[in-house]
Amino acid sequence: MINEDARLPQDILHELPGSNAVMKHGVAVDAARWRAELSKRGLPELTGMLRSLDKVSLTRRDVFEIGDRERTAENAFQLFYYSLSWGLGPKVPRLHHRLDNFASHREEASELLVSAWNAARSEEFAKDAFSILTTEDGAGRIPWFGPAFSTKFLYFAQGAAAQPKLLSLDRDIAANLARDAWPDATTDVWVPEVYEQYCTLLTEWADEASQDSSVDRTVRADEIELAITRRA
Repeated sequence: MINEDARLPQDILHELPGSNAVMKHGVAVDAARWRAELSKRGLPELTGMLRSLDKVSLTRRDVFEIGDRERTAENAFQLFYYSLSWGLGPKVPRLHHRLDNFASHREEASELLVSAWNAARSEEFAKDAFSILTTEDGAGRIPWFGPAFSTKFLYFAQGAAAQPKLLSLDRDIAANLARDAWPDATTDVWVPEVYEQYCTLLTEWADEASQDSSVDRTVRADEIELAITRRA
């Protein structure tokens, strides 16, 4: 379990990237490959920049713009594509397996994604929003869309929120938190209660950083997340 009383590590405090750097944080995406794989399975086409360009540097700001759209089933598919492509990056491991399973569970996935999107924009607890996409045992309710990608969908589903309360979590972050607050961290499966502890911890660390005299500004919780991701 995560120690929610752990203090903000000094190395994280001194490596805060700033909100602009968070929004500009991007990954290389082969949009042409995504379009071809979606077409093979008869899945809805991409819209936006991933439809018009072949090689894209997809930033967090770009995905947040999808999260700011009207919460419809059609847009939920786009948010799924964008958040998943941002999470998978240029190598897109096992993309065919992921899309095969997504296509075979299309109707169920649509309902789950819209429900999760609505929860992310509400005042629901992090564990409740996470539970829509993840079981009590930490398994993805949409096959091949596991807990790490569920957290990314929820994170971007908030849109360009001033202070995100649902945060991205992956194996690198879990490993990098082990020495400070999560000594028994697992790197691939997280149950809803642990995800809520994680979100609470990073929110508290953002508040702590905001009050530090060396910072003198309001720190977003995703700045903490990015600093942890980049931790050596």
